[in-house]
Amino acid sequence: MPTTDDHIVEVMPEGSLEVLSQDEVDRLLSVGEASQHEVLRRCALAVLNVGSHTDDTRAILEQYSDFDISIVQQDRGIKLALRNAPPDAFVDGTMIRGIREQLFAVLRDVVYVDSTLSARQFDLGSSKGITNAVFHILRNAGILKIPARPRLVVCWGGHAIAREEYDYTKELGYQLGLRGLDICTGCGAGAMKGPMKGAAIAHAKQRIRD
Repeated sequence: MPTTDDHIVEVMPEGSLEVLSQDEVDRLLSVGEASQHEVLRRCALAVLNVGSHTDDTRAILEQYSDFDISIVQQDRGIKLALRNAPPDAFVDGTMIRGIREQLFAVLRDVVYVDSTLSARQFDLGSSKGITNAVFHILRNAGILKIPARPRLVVCWGGHAIAREEYDYTKELGYQLGLRGLDICTGCGAGAMKGPMKGAAIAHAKQRIRD
């Protein structure tokens, strides 16, 4: 229950969620109020906490135990109301644009997964069924673009690594970025952070913006 001490910020969408049908709005509202609300809340908190120096999920959930997210209906669409969101997601009171995009991507994916799984479209009891489900989620998110030259490299490793190892992962990402390759990692520090940071520098030098 919100109190007078709560800090509430409303965030507007961009792109495909700007104009929605009433049926689409109803589906979004149902996710915000149903059992998927906690999934949406946790995923949103993970996005808003990008840049944090900790990847301890339990510590983050405890630190922001009063964080909440709700979906608010408005003319021709929806907006998100965030209560007590992590301050690092904002600059001078405005949410960082990339974080806002990811926040609404979370909403899109939670709604899609909830609707498809509830319709029992996938057999999650088999490896083939799980692969099929992941494929549909990625396609719905616009990750799979055809025709396109494959250029995505997955870099995976530990979070708690030595400085020498971190420098290596950063250099690896830098060299891949200079060659026009994109990097995909998990979230957090260590081997998850290094390649992304290196690639970001390389992309800036090569003027790669897409």
